Amino acid sequence: MVGDSNFYFHFLTPQIRIALAFAIAIVLNSFAIPVIVYIAKFKKLFEVESENGVMLQSIPTIGGLGIFASFVIVSLTLINTCGLNGNSSCLQSLSPIIAGTALVFFIGMKDDLLDVSYWKKMLVELLALFIIVVVGEVRINSLQGMFSFFELRYSASVLLSMLVGFIIINALNFMDGIDGLAASLALLGSVVFGVFFITSADWEYAILSFTLFGSLIPFLYFNIFGKTNKLYLGDTGSLIIGFILAVLVFRYNQLNSSILYKHYFAAAPAFSFAVVIVPMFDIVRVFALRIFHRENKFKADRRHLHYILVDIGLTHLQSTILLLSVNLVFIAFAYFFNSLGNSRLMYIMVTAIIAFTFIAIWIRRRKNMLREAGF
Repeated sequence: MVGDSNFYFHFLTPQIRIALAFAIAIVLNSFAIPVIVYIAKFKKLFEVESENGVMLQSIPTIGGLGIFASFVIVSLTLINTCGLNGNSSCLQSLSPIIAGTALVFFIGMKDDLLDVSYWKKMLVELLALFIIVVVGEVRINSLQGMFSFFELRYSASVLLSMLVGFIIINALNFMDGIDGLAASLALLGSVVFGVFFITSADWEYAILSFTLFGSLIPFLYFNIFGKTNKLYLGDTGSLIIGFILAVLVFRYNQLNSSILYKHYFAAAPAFSFAVVIVPMFDIVRVFALRIFHRENKFKADRRHLHYILVDIGLTHLQSTILLLSVNLVFIAFAYFFNSLGNSRLMYIMVTAIIAFTFIAIWIRRRKNMLREAGF
């Protein structure tokens, strides 16, 4: 852990450390991925990609290994936990963040290699969230008037934060169904929150955000455009990025919990929801349908929005770009119309994402009907 003896915090400005974190994360994961792919193929730690029963290529599913290594190394090296720099905030919760990230990393790795029951994964995810929410004291403590709720009691704050975090982690996990989608959504979230933390002079969380951002760039390149070094995120990666994104959501809302805060944003809860609206809405919708039809809640199906778009005829890349663009539109809307307040923004955004989903489902059904009719 970085301590008082690290003299360079006296000389490196927070802005330089943010730039270094971003650049080093890119370099580390760029060098790590080819090595990970080589070892995974040598040890046969891969998923077989096929088409019509014909094997095309073997794809490693432990892309999160490089993200985890880059994130931990850069964070422990460049994040100031004691506020030595007079212009820097102090991230005393770094240890709980790293501990939680390590927990979800190892359960994800075990699931990718050996398979783990969903209940065990769920318990580990909740334990990781408990560490950051209770031990690290990073949580949602106010809804700023959303649905008439303001400051939350401690117990309500803990329960709400763990519920929201659990949904975000699993939403990113479920989004990892087509190339680039989960990582792109996490990248978008890390950039948005990173920029906010910079404008708020919350430098250490800005470093955290841009470390994740930098780690994801090489992965996306190899995942989408890679040939010999192509790899998948796997549970190893999707659980990590979901957990870190949840931490950023908590911190963003925590900073905006007091109207006395100089960078106070009146609709922070609604805005943070906009950042994760596509994965969060999708997982809630799919789980609701499975419950309604009395199906296995954790059995994979093609109800997810990205599969609907693929069934319509879009490629993986086109589906990813479309959903990323939709998410970006919601973020822009929540930012520029924050004066509407949390409740109104939530009503509008939920109505809009429902409408978008129903249109996509209608197009898929229409195409299926035409296909069955011979057109």
